[in-house]
Amino acid sequence: MKKVIMLAAVVAALASCQSKANKTVEAQADSIAITMTPTTRLTEVYTGTLPAADGPGIDYVLTLNAATDNADTVYTLDMTYLDAEGQGQNKIFTSKGKQETVQKVVNNKPMTAVKLSPKNGEAPMYFVIINDTTLRLVNDSLQEAVSNLNYDIIKVK
Repeated sequence: MKKVIMLAAVVAALASCQSKANKTVEAQADSIAITMTPTTRLTEVYTGTLPAADGPGIDYVLTLNAATDNADTVYTLDMTYLDAEGQGQNKIFTSKGKQETVQKVVNNKPMTAVKLSPKNGEAPMYFVIINDTTLRLVNDSLQEAVSNLNYDIIKVK
């Protein structure tokens, strides 16, 4: 009988130790959840009408979405080709994908640009950062067009 009582006491002691260990793990998990900082999103929107080869222009609306931890930086680019299918008949194309900032030296001048890499595998597009409110469409070497036409889009949000 003493052995049975002794065995019951050992089992009870082990059970109480496991209970305390589980509570400690749960408390740590709770404290981790409380101390994690939330990820906030930064959204910028740029618009502008850029030249088109065979029409009055292309309306660009570029939305850049970046997480504060840089884990998820994506874009959406809506391009409306004005009068593409006749007078007053526009055609809209949308491109979505990842965005990243690239830096290059062009004509002995450091340049910073936003590279847009579409999900569908099309060639990336590049916009040089002119200032806090202006991006300029450039080629993959970050060189501007030779013409005097306006390739700028302006920040609206």
